[in-house]
Parts: sequence; structure tokens; C-alpha cells
Amino acid sequence: MMNLSTPWTLLCAGLLWMTPVAVLGEDPTGTPSYEHPIIQEHGGIVPLPDAAHQPQPDSKVLLDVTSDKKSGSVIKAFDRAALILNQYAHAGSGPDNGFKMALILHGPATKAALTDEAFARHTNSYLKDKGAAKNPNLKLLGELKKAGVKIYVCGQALAHHGFATDEVASPVEVAVSAATVNINLQMDGYAVITFK
Repeated sequence: MMNLSTPWTLLCAGLLWMTPVAVLGEDPTGTPSYEHPIIQEHGGIVPLPDAAHQPQPDSKVLLDVTSDKKSGSVIKAFDRAALILNQYAHAGSGPDNGFKMALILHGPATKAALTDEAFARHTNSYLKDKGAAKNPNLKLLGELKKAGVKIYVCGQALAHHGFATDEVASPVEVAVSAATVNINLQMDGYAVITFK
């Protein structure tokens, strides 16, 4: 049993108690400084090189996106795609080391695949005297595609929403369905993260 009456024991116990406070002052999540190794305006990360479960090379992920909930001006799942891409790139496990990412859009997220003009028409925001409202997601989708992310929209969802395939913006490819993308990519070893 420890004798807490000696000054030395009290000093050691005090130092042990104080150590976490010193470490907390240096904690990168306490006062975060965000980095953007690939996607500059979205998905900022805090490097945590000593944390558990570091990004691994040759990882594959499919983001199944049905939600149109926003993070700022863009769909939240697209911001998360940028965050995942930035995490893997920072860890040296990004696209140059076999990392693969794909997105499949369906449900309410289908509209994010449209060109500016089609987006304006289908959101009733087209005003002849003021021009068309822009699809706020296209810039980020273009950056994701440039970084190697495959972006698909469900052809069945397009039809159900009354969107034509020629209204789909250039960063996005039309797939037969979200189900076929999910099945095919899972057969190829992709992990799936859903955004509903």
C-alpha cells in the first residue's frame, strides 16, 4: 500500500495527476488547425498520426448518397467525401497508393447531379431576367472527379424524378441503378458508407 504522507510521494502523485493537463494543451483536436491536402475548400482534416485505425493503402469506399442535407452550400456527403479523401492523402494512403472512392447519388440527392441549367429548371429558380441559379454542388463534384473519385447517378432515380440523362452534369456518369453500383462495387471489395 502506498504511503501518501511523504513529501516525495505527494510530489509524484501530483506530477502524475498533472501530466494529462500538459498533454491536453498540445492536443490537435482541442485547437484544430485544418489541412486540405487534395480538396482545398472542403473536408478539412486534423492530422492524428498516433490515433488508432490509420488510413490503409489500397482501401476502397463507396458513398451511397440519398440525403440532400447540406454542409454549408453543398450536400453534406460530398463534404465528407472530401474529408475522407484528404485523410487518406495526408496519411500517404491516397489515390497514389491505391485508394479508390466512388459516389452513387439517388433519392433526394439525385438533383445534385444536374447541370446548372437543369438544376435551375427543376428547382423553380430559373428567372429569365436574372439568369439561372447554379447547382452549388458541381464545383466540388468536379474537384472530386479530378482527384480520381468516380461519381454515378442512378438512372432509375433520374427517371422517377423526371430528369433526363442529357441533364446530367459532366462530372457524373449515369448508372443503370444505385443497386447495380452497390452490388458491383461491393463485389469488387468496396466498403459502403451510407448517407440517408
